[in-house]
Amino acid sequence: MVDGQFKIEHRPKAKSRGILYHLVEIGYGLRLLISAVRFRADYAVVQSGTTHYFVLMLFSIFSIKVIPVLHNTLWPSGFRPRSILKRLLGHADALFFRYCANATICVSPECARQVKEATGGRTAGILTIVPQFDRTAFSLHPPPSIAVPFRLLFAGRMIREKGVFDLLDMIAILERRRPGLVSLCVCGDGPDLELLRLKCDELGLGRAIDIKGRVEPEILRQLLIESHAAIIPTRSGFEEGLAMTAVEPILLGRPIVTNPVVPALELLRSASVSAKTDDVLSYVEAILSLVDSPAVYERLTLACADLREQFFDHGRSFHAALEKAIPQGEKAED
Repeated sequence: MVDGQFKIEHRPKAKSRGILYHLVEIGYGLRLLISAVRFRADYAVVQSGTTHYFVLMLFSIFSIKVIPVLHNTLWPSGFRPRSILKRLLGHADALFFRYCANATICVSPECARQVKEATGGRTAGILTIVPQFDRTAFSLHPPPSIAVPFRLLFAGRMIREKGVFDLLDMIAILERRRPGLVSLCVCGDGPDLELLRLKCDELGLGRAIDIKGRVEPEILRQLLIESHAAIIPTRSGFEEGLAMTAVEPILLGRPIVTNPVVPALELLRSASVSAKTDDVLSYVEAILSLVDSPAVYERLTLACADLREQFFDHGRSFHAALEKAIPQGEKAED
């Protein structure tokens, strides 16, 4: 599709596993390079997950400056890769960041730290951004009165590494200990959605868990407002870059339960309860700390207000970072 100065192409990527996955990633990057050369691009702004980073080193042969945008970490926070293949790929990617990245835009401080660690601090400028939201859509709302059930909400992609099956285990434990104390609303779509529903029915958790599937953003916001807190139980196998679903509850005045593999925790700690990564029992205790201590819940809820402004600050936006990454003189020549 062509719209004035913009040409928009949809380029789906074949699903694959094992060595074929890596070949697909490399091939996808090479096709982007061909397009960039034909377009006579001066810059290529490339999102994480597009291709292996080391493939982007080839762009420099054609004098195309690359600005990678990290919406994912290089490895799950606190869990460096152990397999030989992943470590080799990591070393190859580090060469790109060290020698070929014109600037690197990172969606969280953790992303920035990992780039510095991977390159030994020898890389071009790193620009850390904060995702920006529409202030009119995210006003503070007083929480519901503390009552039974305590209402939790999960929003995210329905895949195992987002911790969706851990949620079932958490609620099952809570139901055995204190039936009816906590209810959970699950929103989102993904390949594991139907399996999640099946497992929920098998465990007999239908009264405690409402799996809604995909909902529209305005409906999700209303569900968050009606909830007491949100939960983000991402597991150690996922390279979470920030987790926008951790930010949205805070903007509406709701605390979160999460773990250190979610980089948003660093920005939102004063309104968060931290559990141990991949530890279901730790999450259960974290949830109970909110339910059983109204003073703690009130303190975390009040802390949300002081965390909001960074997400409405255009000076910390992607657009502002891109303005810094591309010198003004070069933009004027285009």
